[in-house]
Amino acid sequence: MQNINTHNTHQAFQWVTIYKADNTLEANIIKGLLLSAGIECQIQGEMLQGALGEIPFEQTQVSVQVYSIKERHAREILVNYQQVKQSAPDWVCPNCNEHNGSTFDFCWSCETLRNDKSE
Repeated sequence: MQNINTHNTHQAFQWVTIYKADNTLEANIIKGLLLSAGIECQIQGEMLQGALGEIPFEQTQVSVQVYSIKERHAREILVNYQQVKQSAPDWVCPNCNEHNGSTFDFCWSCETLRNDKSE
């Protein structure tokens, strides 16, 4: 009987992929959201992005992983992230005129804080 409990505990702490990101930057945004919710996570394939072109694209995929025991909570956070991402407009930095995605609160180029007039 004790082996069954040990087996279930082991399964609860296996890494599962919950998100395949378009790029390393997006993966780190997801990671930040999960960490701020107290969910331990890791990024797989982050270092392979530099090898794009030398190895096939599908092998450079960046993914976010969580422990299986936290998968449901992490997926709830992802649903919220995707809804915000789809509904919020992209914006242009008032300082450097760089185009920024809707999920950025700071310009990725010059780190200027987003304001309502920049949309």
